[in-house]
Amino acid sequence: MVGPAVDRRIRLHGKPRSAFITTCHTLVYGASLDETGTGMNHGESEEWLSARPNWRRWGWYGLGVVVLASIVGSVNRGLIALIAEPMKQSMALSDSEIGLLTGLALTFVTAIATYPVGWIADRFDRRWLLAGCILIWTVATVGFGFATSFRGLFLCAMGIAAGEAVLGPVTYSMIPDLFPKERWVAANFVFVTATLLGTYLGMALGGSLFGWVAANAAVLPGFVAGLEPWRATIVLSALTGPPLAGMVFVMRLVRMTPPHAKSAQSGVAAYFRENARTTVGIFFGFGLSYAAFGAQAQWNAVILQRLFKETPAQIGQFLGVFGAAAAVAGVCLAWLAVRSLRARHGDETPMLVARLALLCALVVSLPIPFASKAWHFYAVILAKIGFTFMANSLSPTVLQLMSPSPIRGRVVALGGMVTIVAASFMPWLVGLLSDHVFTGPRGIILAMAAVAIPGLAGGLLALHWGSRTLGETIARAQAREVHP
Repeated sequence: MVGPAVDRRIRLHGKPRSAFITTCHTLVYGASLDETGTGMNHGESEEWLSARPNWRRWGWYGLGVVVLASIVGSVNRGLIALIAEPMKQSMALSDSEIGLLTGLALTFVTAIATYPVGWIADRFDRRWLLAGCILIWTVATVGFGFATSFRGLFLCAMGIAAGEAVLGPVTYSMIPDLFPKERWVAANFVFVTATLLGTYLGMALGGSLFGWVAANAAVLPGFVAGLEPWRATIVLSALTGPPLAGMVFVMRLVRMTPPHAKSAQSGVAAYFRENARTTVGIFFGFGLSYAAFGAQAQWNAVILQRLFKETPAQIGQFLGVFGAAAAVAGVCLAWLAVRSLRARHGDETPMLVARLALLCALVVSLPIPFASKAWHFYAVILAKIGFTFMANSLSPTVLQLMSPSPIRGRVVALGGMVTIVAASFMPWLVGLLSDHVFTGPRGIILAMAAVAIPGLAGGLLALHWGSRTLGETIARAQAREVHP
């Protein structure tokens, strides 16, 4: 545990590093750096470096490959949201079915597949696993483009989700095999930032690809000639898979996985019993708020096309560029707010800032049902992206503060699972309401508002309720750190 003597900072190579960077490390590994900022003793460092004499070249190459894999995965997911409206018209799908594809098939299956993939990653060559999963999502993406029924689309979407489930556990377990421990912070920060930006970069690339396909149907390769633009676009997006898998095989890994001691399950159970109010409030608060954001994000492109006659290319390019800018602005604003308020509010500062940001997100969401022009809706989207990322970028910090290091990884994982499960069903609920309750011309935007706004309000209430005991939970966690 880093003591007050270093003013909540760690030192890396003799230079101070802020708690924000420490958070990036603990987000991934569920453990804080030691006071030297490395977590590696001299003997361990020598052993690592002797096994990898060319780690600088191959480490950054490997990180570049997994970042590229993350971006490709984001392109696939972003494309499915962008082509949802033309796909609906082409295959006579209901909004409920679209919601099942973008929610249950893609998100919930990822949650289910993550644990088996992580188990395999600890026991077999991670390059084979990563390359194999890339090929799985490549085949599933091609199948999605040629599917002729909702069942076929659903099964292929599940295949895409299962393949992409590899990115989290494999990447986070690869980094220690690519870099010495004193470089983990930088490597993790690069990957986390690239993943954040990759979501919107993927949307921009996907929108550009759709626009190019629609404008150049006559010169498309034979295997996609004659396909509808949405089908051709999704199939062409899969062509990056085989070269990417080949790049994975070129990576040089030397596994140096240290044995981990088993923590008693009774310790985890005792923690949750002792801190029931805090954990339930925080888990469901952040889970509902992020799921409400996801419910809107999955339907933004459909609403913009159906109500405001925007094209997928226009939507992807605009949200790809300006959505990324809004997300980065939100994360930076969160860091500045925490840094400014920490002296007054201590360890509860991240929660305070997150709640204020979500309150702002709720306020800017209220005009959604009344948006009458595309720019009105775009403005709401960008404001909500900024405030939501401002809040949810702090959720790992809150989880780390409230959990002692021996069980931190499991606490963070369980909090993430609540978010994933909630995010899996909210897009489907929007579609269900659009089909059966709000059936008028503006039914889809009313259905989305009816899910996203109450979901965000419910998340805020849950966070407020859980925050009442957060200070006590943090104190217990810190006491356990000091007195193991």
